[in-house]
Amino acid sequence: MMTNRLTNSVYSEFRSNMHSPIIALGSMSGTSLDGLDLALVKFTPPSKKINRWRFSIISSNFISYSGTRWEDDLLKAYKANANELDKISRNYSKWVSFKASEFISSLSHDLPEVFCSHGHTVKHSPENGVTQQIGNTHELTTHLNIPVVCDFRSADVRRGGQGAPLVPIADKLLFSDQPICLNLGGFANASWDENELRLAADLGPCNIILNELMRKMGKPYDDKGELSSRGQIDPKTLEKLNNLSYYSSELPKSLSREWAEENIMLEILRIPKIEDALATAVEHAAWAINFGLEKLHSEKIFVTGGGVWNTYLMKRIAFYWKKEIQIPEKQIVNQKEALCFAFLGIRRLRGEINILSSVTGGGKDSCDGTVFEKNI
Repeated sequence: MMTNRLTNSVYSEFRSNMHSPIIALGSMSGTSLDGLDLALVKFTPPSKKINRWRFSIISSNFISYSGTRWEDDLLKAYKANANELDKISRNYSKWVSFKASEFISSLSHDLPEVFCSHGHTVKHSPENGVTQQIGNTHELTTHLNIPVVCDFRSADVRRGGQGAPLVPIADKLLFSDQPICLNLGGFANASWDENELRLAADLGPCNIILNELMRKMGKPYDDKGELSSRGQIDPKTLEKLNNLSYYSSELPKSLSREWAEENIMLEILRIPKIEDALATAVEHAAWAINFGLEKLHSEKIFVTGGGVWNTYLMKRIAFYWKKEIQIPEKQIVNQKEALCFAFLGIRRLRGEINILSSVTGGGKDSCDGTVFEKNI
């Protein structure tokens, strides 16, 4: 663990020139359990000439969990005891550190000044004061000689907040021209401005259910939604899911794997045919997205995340939404969350707000994240 002296040296390095561009490497592992996203991003802070944040993705990579130990170990982590979870977390931290180092070694220039890692959420029950991401231990520094920022959620939960969603600060400052930012990951979540505040919510389960169903068939995901497009929606199950109390509950709110397994997966698995289960899960996801966003009266949504490539899911979202759907370039679709956590990390080192209480309900805007000194 680093000392305060070392911590201060890291902070001073990033605060000595607040207008200089910063190159950061961000990582994200989502609840869909598909793999690890890495995004190398150059951020240019606001200046007198251009009063807004700008960014460009220099390079990126996706490392699939399919066929690796993490395909099983991350699933085991959800039900592991404290000792087992600590061991998994430390090993996962080392692996993420190695993959980040491997990625950096492939670069000839534009090397990152900091690594900002989300980790992998294994427990999320903010109403009980609990959120836990593995891969946020000091072992993250094992293969790196740059500072590391991680563990962005836990402090907000200790303040009574949801600890999620966290990307809305990046949505607000990096994608300010978009009225609604929608991400289709393990969960579908969105953020928007309302009465001069940034608001956000998890709208419903998405790839967390679809990918889990496909894993039962030995496949990581439903390519382009081809299998789900051949299924028949189970109307009784769909009605039951659409009437879950979460959807009409007030903000702030967020979802967890535990909630999805208890409230969605148990019902979906009662459907005998896998293609019908998939079709019903897709329909529920599309309905939930529209239900959460239609009251905002926006004419457009800006959509990112792996769900964008599920053609059938996008078709059903369009059926409910009936207004403009904007999909950005492929790199932003795939790496937006890794990009956003890189942004949260540099704001942590600059001493700037990176958690919005209007989103999480955490009592106050804050600058959160654990900082580890580079491993020299």
